Order: sequence, then structure tokens, then C-alpha cells
Amino acid sequence: MNFLSPGVPIPGPRPARKDPRGFTLIELTIVVMIIAILAAMGIYLYRAMVNKARMTQAKTVLMHLVRTETVYYSNNNRYTDDLDLLDFDPVKYTFYQVSVVLDNGAQGFTGYARGVGVMTGDLWFVTQDVSPTQDNTSTFRF
Repeated sequence: MNFLSPGVPIPGPRPARKDPRGFTLIELTIVVMIIAILAAMGIYLYRAMVNKARMTQAKTVLMHLVRTETVYYSNNNRYTDDLDLLDFDPVKYTFYQVSVVLDNGAQGFTGYARGVGVMTGDLWFVTQDVSPTQDNTSTFRF
């Protein structure tokens, strides 16, 4: 070792550690950032899949409405807007409120499933001739 004055060493590069243990702060930061990015992607995809499942509930309830209205029509030669007559249990459909509007003197109908709670802003509709369709102004997209 070189000395400038007696007892004071010359500053220079530190010798490399011969037994490196642990990780550097930069390595740990990079790992934490990667985990955070993956977690954010996972949460986003999970929420999207949950919303899709809820929207599937709207399609299912409207298809059930079409079937029950068809049975009612075959028995009474008219459609009804009274969901109690159709045996619709609103408690079963927690994310959508179902309603029916009659057309042409009860010879046609339009069924609506409006989102409630976390699905507020979502709207689906169905007629006796068309499969369930999501409204174009819905805040959720299927």
C-alpha cells in the first residue's frame, strides 16, 4: 500500500468482495417493480373477468325471460309485463334489475336488464325475436 504521508493510505478503488452475500439495493428494487407490474396486470384481468361473468348473468336472465314469455304467450295468446306471473325472482339476479315493456297491444315485448350496484351503467335488452344485446352507451363492454 502506498502512503502520502506516514499512516495515511492513498485512496483508490476498493477491492472486490471475495464472498458476496445478499443482493444489492438495485437488484431488489428491480424485482419488486417486476412483481408490482405483474400484480397490477393480474388485478386488472381479474376485474375484467368478474365483469364479464356479471354481464353473462344479464344475458342469461334475458334468455330466461324470452323462454318464460314464450310459454306465457302460448298459454294466453299475449305477452305480459308482470314478472310475478312469469315466476321471476328478482333476488336471484343481484347485479341486474329486469323489466318488460309491451309492444303492439301485448303481441310483442322488449325486456331490459339494467345494471345495479357495481354494474350501474350497464344496459341489455332483448325482444322475442332477437338475442340479448348490450346497449351501445353502456359503460361496460362485453
